[in-house]
Amino acid sequence: MLKKFSLLAPLFALLLTGCSLAPDYQRPEMDIPQTWEASQSQALQNKWWERFGDPTLNALVDEALVGNKNVAQAMARVEQAQASLGVARDALFPTAAATADGSRTGTRRDAGTIYKKQNGERFANSFSGALAASWNLDFWGKYWNAAEAARMGLVATEAARDNVLLSVAAGTVESYFWLSAYTWQEELAQSVLKNREESLKVYQDRFDNGQISDLDILSIKANVETARNALASARIAKNAAETSLAVLLGRSPAELLAGARIKAPGALMASLASTPVLPSGIPSDILNMRPDIRQAEASLKAANYNIGVARAAFLPSFSLTGLLGSASIELNELLRSSNHYAALSGNISLPLNFWTIKRGVTMVEAQKEEAIATYELTVLGAFKDVRDALVSQTEYANSVKALTRQVEYLDAAMGHARTRYDNGFASYLELLTTESNLFSAQQALAAAHAQHLASIAKVCLALGGGWQD
Repeated sequence: MLKKFSLLAPLFALLLTGCSLAPDYQRPEMDIPQTWEASQSQALQNKWWERFGDPTLNALVDEALVGNKNVAQAMARVEQAQASLGVARDALFPTAAATADGSRTGTRRDAGTIYKKQNGERFANSFSGALAASWNLDFWGKYWNAAEAARMGLVATEAARDNVLLSVAAGTVESYFWLSAYTWQEELAQSVLKNREESLKVYQDRFDNGQISDLDILSIKANVETARNALASARIAKNAAETSLAVLLGRSPAELLAGARIKAPGALMASLASTPVLPSGIPSDILNMRPDIRQAEASLKAANYNIGVARAAFLPSFSLTGLLGSASIELNELLRSSNHYAALSGNISLPLNFWTIKRGVTMVEAQKEEAIATYELTVLGAFKDVRDALVSQTEYANSVKALTRQVEYLDAAMGHARTRYDNGFASYLELLTTESNLFSAQQALAAAHAQHLASIAKVCLALGGGWQD
């Protein structure tokens, strides 16, 4: 028996691997630059958000990666793809089954079967047990290609999960910075409103004493309401940012209704422990690490293997079925060697619906063409994302510098305008204009800081998760 098995082992290996009718895979050729300038950037850094040096931000991202519902969906899809791969691989091996049967049939007539009398009746006993195995031989690589397509499906699903993780992390970082900006704007509006309300009391006394005109006191009151409206707008935006961030974190509806209570640094955003400085040049092959590109290429490979599956349908299919069992009219005699039996059968099936199979091949070939276009679009989109993000990061940094200088100049101008007004050398309209310009510049500076920091997060997102110096 052992000798027979040793002779069959090479045949088993040959039948298991078979041959493949799938075309050789080649990555689509694209005109891609080697790098943007010279750079030594290498592998991606997983926890790229830690470069900002903010412990609160780090804790929020960690919470989001655990609690976010999109992440939970992506994880579940990976489990499904893993199970699907296991099912596809199982088709390469024989399928085994075990059966057992027992019956006792009574009749008043002799039906030509062996009976036993009991209480005047005739009974027929029948007991059997068998082990069966069937195997679809993979001569043309149909099941192997299907298993490889499933493996590529798993790779694509894992890449999609990584893309969700990356997007959730980037979304949390951006939301946190915008929450910081709105908190800063709220603090500015509160401070301005308080100052204007105190100034209104002073100028009301001056108006009552006839020192200022009706136009001045009405302008001062209108200015107070402008600040009050700005405070309300900042609080609306802050609340929306809090709830959006809470959803990203996966917090419960009860927590959302009660208030997110997510602490943001406000004006401290302008002085984070560290603001990442991006490399001046990035090698193009770093984009191959982007999850969406990995997903697109894995899907393309799966489509390539599916062509082999479809082509194999043109050729005959072979299967073997083996049966080993025992049958007896007495249960205690079932295991006797004289009651054993065995059977081995083979089957060959030749398809005749070639037109239908041809349509199936045409369909999967078209799916591959679609996958090629998807891959190329994804690569183009990746280069666009990186270019746009790098330009935004540079220009928002310039915007922050310009607005910072503008705030400094307007703050100094505000002091001069107040002195001129108090000494009667300028109208209140001049003072009001300077004060309003300063308030607007301060609010714009808060938004620019958020845009600058968010643009750095977008670069990390565009690079597929960061960079390593």
